[in-house]
Amino acid sequence: MGRWWSPAAEPRSVQLLLLGVALVAAAFYAGTLFGSSASPALVLPPSGPRSPVSSRTQGEYFLRPCVPASGRLIFFFSAADAPLFLNKVSLTYRTKPVSVPDYGVDVCPLEYNEHIPCHDAAYIRSLKSLDRSRHEDLESICPPREKRLFCLVPPPNDYKIPIRWPTSRDYVWHSNVNHSHLAEVKGGQNWVHDKGKLWWFPGGGTHFKHGASEYIERLGNMTTNSTGDLRSAGVVQVLDVGCGVASFSAYLLPLGIQTMSFAPKDGHENQIQFALERGIGAMISVLATKQLPYPGNSFEMVHCSRCRVDWHENAMCWKLIAKHVQTAIWVKPEEESCRLKNVDMKLLNI
Repeated sequence: MGRWWSPAAEPRSVQLLLLGVALVAAAFYAGTLFGSSASPALVLPPSGPRSPVSSRTQGEYFLRPCVPASGRLIFFFSAADAPLFLNKVSLTYRTKPVSVPDYGVDVCPLEYNEHIPCHDAAYIRSLKSLDRSRHEDLESICPPREKRLFCLVPPPNDYKIPIRWPTSRDYVWHSNVNHSHLAEVKGGQNWVHDKGKLWWFPGGGTHFKHGASEYIERLGNMTTNSTGDLRSAGVVQVLDVGCGVASFSAYLLPLGIQTMSFAPKDGHENQIQFALERGIGAMISVLATKQLPYPGNSFEMVHCSRCRVDWHENAMCWKLIAKHVQTAIWVKPEEESCRLKNVDMKLLNI
């Protein structure tokens, strides 16, 4: 009985079969890239004339979803249709009791995109009773209720979705933190450099302009007599006082050390905004007349570099354990002799 296929044709059939499988796989992969599961796109309204709207809805927009033939989800800003989420731009203040309009909380005007509650420099400068020798003017001071803003702080112009960690350790969008003055006055210490559309953080600081990594290694050597690092010395939680743009905190993370960074809102502008944009936990604060909101023994290490804190004032007790060039490490003594001496000298009440 004759055979209906020839051995010479078998390799060609296999090749065609493999080619078909490859085409199916390629089509499936393309569908995952350009299909309906793609990230939503944000499309601004066309620049042409809009349909008339009433004075009540002028400048109010809402998001209207649209699914075109491509299957890609798109959101259009629209003011012509019946609004779902109204959004008024208005400078409003707190009332008692708090009153929220039916359309939601107003949005502050764009010039308030840097507003930080209880850190209004103009209001704080008007207070003559503050103890500026103890930096009370840098603390959080809230105005009376009727002077407190009650509107959503808007993002700056050209705001972009922040760059993700770990890339954000070194780069953030320039338009998200538009503070050129800090780069001008601290560029020589390698805090931050202007790179066009990006800010670049080379890892420097006031006390470690050659990089935080070398500085952290030096601290570990000083603490352990060159036998380990800060983590092996028992440091797990660090309080960084006057943190700048928080590069010290960023470079401690590989050691498994968490840092609470804080700095005041002062003449160097809002340093904390750089830290938060990088993805580093930080807050605006200062060691002055108010206690920080942390219980005792929360931190194994307190770091300070020209941070405006007189550590030997107010009857604080420290013992020097290491010193190298301009770096010194102090430890709080476990015995009570120093504190008892300060009590006898009426420097401390216990």
